[in-house]
Amino acid sequence: MRGPWRAALALALHIGFFVVSLGLVAGLLMMAGMTFRRDTVGGLKVAFAALVVGATLLFCLRAVLRNKVRPRGVPLDRVNQPNLWRTIDQLVDATDSPLPDEIRITSEPSVTVREDTALLGLRTRTRYLEIGLPMLAALTTSELGALLAHAVGRLTGRSRLAVTAHRVLASVRRTRDGLTAGPVKWLFAGYARVFTAIAVTTTKELVLAGDAAAVRVAGKRTAVMALRKSVAVELGWQDYTDEYLSMAATIGHAPDVLLGFRSFMDHPTRKPALAERAKVAIAEETGELPVRTRVEMMKRLKSADKEVDERPAFAILRKPRNAVPELEDHLLVDSLGPRMPWPDVVRKAGAAQSAEKAAQLSAAAHQCGLGVDPTIQGVLVAIHRGHGRDLVNPVLNPGLHPSTIDQAAEDTLTDLLGCTVVDALVCAGRAHHELDWGGPPGIRLANGRPIDPDRLVRPAVADPRLIPGLHRVLVDLGVPLRHTREPAEEPEPVLSGIVSPVLCSGESYDLLVTDRGLLLLPSDASAAKRLLAGTLAMLREAEEEQLSELASRPIAELRERSGAQWVDSRDVASARLDQDKTGWSLELDLYLDEYAMSALDDVRVVPGRDEGVSVLTLRSTADGVEHGEPYHGLSELMGARMELDEPALSLD
Repeated sequence: MRGPWRAALALALHIGFFVVSLGLVAGLLMMAGMTFRRDTVGGLKVAFAALVVGATLLFCLRAVLRNKVRPRGVPLDRVNQPNLWRTIDQLVDATDSPLPDEIRITSEPSVTVREDTALLGLRTRTRYLEIGLPMLAALTTSELGALLAHAVGRLTGRSRLAVTAHRVLASVRRTRDGLTAGPVKWLFAGYARVFTAIAVTTTKELVLAGDAAAVRVAGKRTAVMALRKSVAVELGWQDYTDEYLSMAATIGHAPDVLLGFRSFMDHPTRKPALAERAKVAIAEETGELPVRTRVEMMKRLKSADKEVDERPAFAILRKPRNAVPELEDHLLVDSLGPRMPWPDVVRKAGAAQSAEKAAQLSAAAHQCGLGVDPTIQGVLVAIHRGHGRDLVNPVLNPGLHPSTIDQAAEDTLTDLLGCTVVDALVCAGRAHHELDWGGPPGIRLANGRPIDPDRLVRPAVADPRLIPGLHRVLVDLGVPLRHTREPAEEPEPVLSGIVSPVLCSGESYDLLVTDRGLLLLPSDASAAKRLLAGTLAMLREAEEEQLSELASRPIAELRERSGAQWVDSRDVASARLDQDKTGWSLELDLYLDEYAMSALDDVRVVPGRDEGVSVLTLRSTADGVEHGEPYHGLSELMGARMELDEPALSLD
């Protein structure tokens, strides 16, 4: 079944979803009235049944219909940004599309329309046209116009039925994903599967309609270029966030986000590399309508050439010199300190990172038990004596596979020693970090000569016989060999996710998975309450808020709670994850001697098969819920120590 008939069937099914629910209650009430005329007691029983069923359906519908699309980003009104709104008005007229209620700038690398709806998509309350700040930075004005035309063009599609069916489909999927465990989740998920199977083709129809609108408004070449470039922008934004914006967050200063990203994307090294990665990503994309298929279909459309506007896309904003920094302050760096130019950001963040690595090397020297002097001189002596691996053992991941430990030790020691050398030079005023949009920040000596700390120290770390030569080079560079930092404090565990509840020794706990270990907190949620949470929206929201509040608390604070159990990753010898039809069980072999870092009650563990090993067993529950990514975090935490049953629970 194709075309509008499929959309019509989907909408008929969706309307029937409400009609059947109301009809069931109405039918029971009619039966109660008819029975009451002949049998008063029987009529009251039927009326009571109708009230129970009606109340249950009311609660279920309330849980389903409460789903809303929340506005994101920063709104732009007509008064402050008339040029942008004028452009949208022209696109809406050209594509015969409804006008968005709000235009908002977000931090996402996309241009899209999100709709807040009622009755699971049957009626639109508010339309938000969202324009990603990365798109304003990386695209030209014509390319942005093509993406805007695609976004608003999808609101018209090829038929009104298809548009409505797709809007309902988006609302049904969003509602299904937002429901927690319980009977409502189970029942609505079944309905969602049926509706999706019927209405899924509407997505393809609207995407193609949007592409046709983009070609018609911006021209074939510009529309195709914008689509391909959007893939590169998405890849580049992720790299830019990880490599550069993270530095600004580290030092607490706000950089020029948009201009920095444009410099990043236009760098002669980055630009071809990102283009190649985008090309590979497009070629490898799977699905019913991948980008390469859309491009081929766009090329076959007939369209007259359009005048190309090569100005940066942010030129569409009024007074961009003032508007862009204001948007950045609200979107990305609202909690950061005063603005700082990118060269200064890199210089300060690089110095802070080197100091942090030097503190980690000092901590390793104190913890390794070899009596190593934590200065550069002392570390060189330890390496020369063949103690390099033992020196960095305290900072290595205990979940490493045995075959990778030697290489990991070499890489870690090279990194820490190289950063300590740089830290010594920076503190002495003989070097600084330098901005490079083509790669990691470079390091330049005061005389203008660049220095690569990895190439400087790695040969001697790999072959301790070269340590005397490295010593002479460091002296020639003016490195203070007595330089050291105060040992770094034990890092605060970072939460990966929560599973609530799990069973341990017959008692219920909330399991918090961190990058340093597992934290078990006594859970007060009963099975009945969790089942009701799937039906009653208020209980569901309360449960989600409770887990979110728990996730926002520092792990150190949570460890102080009464009954808390802490499993330190360094005490784990091995782990086994078994899965069956009822859930999963995690068995941990622990070394709980006088040197153990874990804090567990003796009643929670049992003696293991091997001497000196204790076993802790955790078991999932049928009504358990998840917050964050606990299973991915568990995989990262245990590493090679984890043994998975077949078929294993996916941890990715």
